[in-house]
Amino acid sequence: MKINPYIFRGYDIRGLVDKDLNSQVIECIGKAYGTFLLKRGIKKTIVGRDCRLSSESYSQAIIKGICSTGVDVIDIGLALVGTIYWAQYYFDVRGCVSVSGSHNPVEYNGFKLATGLSQTMLSEEVQELREIAEKGEFKQGKGRVEKKDVKKPYFKDLLKRFSLPLKFKVVVDPAHSTAGAFAPELLEKAGCQVICNHCELDGSFPIGVPDPTERKTAERLSKKILETKAALGFSYDSDGDRIGVVDEKGNIVWNDVLVALFSAAVLEEQPGAKIVFNTLCSKVVDDIIKEKKGRAVMWRTGHSFIKAKAQQEKASFAGELSGHFYFLDKFYPHDDGLYSTLRLLSYLAKSNQSLSEALDSLPKYLSSPEIKLYCADDKKVELIKKISPVLKQNFPGAEVIDDERAGDGVRIDFPDAMFVVRYSQNGPYLTVKFEAKTEDRYSFLRNYIKELLHNYKEVDWASKINVNIEALLGE
Repeated sequence: MKINPYIFRGYDIRGLVDKDLNSQVIECIGKAYGTFLLKRGIKKTIVGRDCRLSSESYSQAIIKGICSTGVDVIDIGLALVGTIYWAQYYFDVRGCVSVSGSHNPVEYNGFKLATGLSQTMLSEEVQELREIAEKGEFKQGKGRVEKKDVKKPYFKDLLKRFSLPLKFKVVVDPAHSTAGAFAPELLEKAGCQVICNHCELDGSFPIGVPDPTERKTAERLSKKILETKAALGFSYDSDGDRIGVVDEKGNIVWNDVLVALFSAAVLEEQPGAKIVFNTLCSKVVDDIIKEKKGRAVMWRTGHSFIKAKAQQEKASFAGELSGHFYFLDKFYPHDDGLYSTLRLLSYLAKSNQSLSEALDSLPKYLSSPEIKLYCADDKKVELIKKISPVLKQNFPGAEVIDDERAGDGVRIDFPDAMFVVRYSQNGPYLTVKFEAKTEDRYSFLRNYIKELLHNYKEVDWASKINVNIEALLGE
């Protein structure tokens, strides 16, 4: 079967609905995944889905393909990806599929596929799956499907890990995505007063993509917090593994600052612990880990890469700018947006601080949000290869990180600043992040990067996929 090879990305599958992905293609992917699992002695898998308009039919198609190989399926229906990972432990099942386009636009959908407990495919395994699908040599059998509802035991397990009640007034804004069916109920059970903003499920995402890293998402959340005098607010992406946070003053808290705060909290209890973070994170993360006598491990961007590295390093905590957090000290070694939400609330309750007070103790940088610029999948890798030597030439005195720690781009580090340019593993775009201690230095980096990228026609500045480009344009 002819399948667009670019849907097989760095650690998952993402493609355009009805163009790259249809029922036949997805059934073929299901057959390939079932075959992949059986080669590893895995005979059962969990399947869950987000609320996108295509996700229910796509879930049915991949289940059909998996079952045709003889692999059994536990279908947990509408679910956050953290719930799906959790269900692996609950049912003692090594396989799992999350049907979701995550933070991508509504035109996209995709699949996260497990290789073991809390373990999702890395690049080599995704390509192995592609080869199985293209060859069409599938195992054959008759797998069974069981439908299970795990919300109640999942909530029970999360809540028992914290001292309750957590008496906070919180705003929840999942932008009509899947978390709307889970986060408000869980937080109310935890003792919170919950103000719902766009919690009704609507897979067409009428107010825009559920992306916690988008400034407009954070600004909408900020407005509601100030209007309702809430203590803080949370936003979520479509599969609920990533969060966004705004404090009681309406200040946007970019997630690398949250990585620093969580790192400080973990290191207070576990001095000397290893902390893993991705190359897009602010220098504040490394600063705070060193200040708290922890061991910093910078690694390449991507939830599967960071998760695998954290497990390999036996880290106590790992985090990414995108809002994926991994609390290996007291939870399963995977990202779960609802657990991250409770963990932050629990820390604030224990320390008797507001979020803004907790953040006041951290070093300060002027920092851009995560910026995304469209660049076609068949051009983005070569573009980074063009840009890398230019950066090295232009900044000979800086520390250049372009080895396995960066993986898919370049990070330029200065004593008072840093910036990153990389290509995305799960979408047709470049990612940019920059920061500095002073306004002048920040403006210099912004203008440099803007002028640099305008030299390459591969970058589409008008694409609707672009995110937060006003931070680069100085608007």
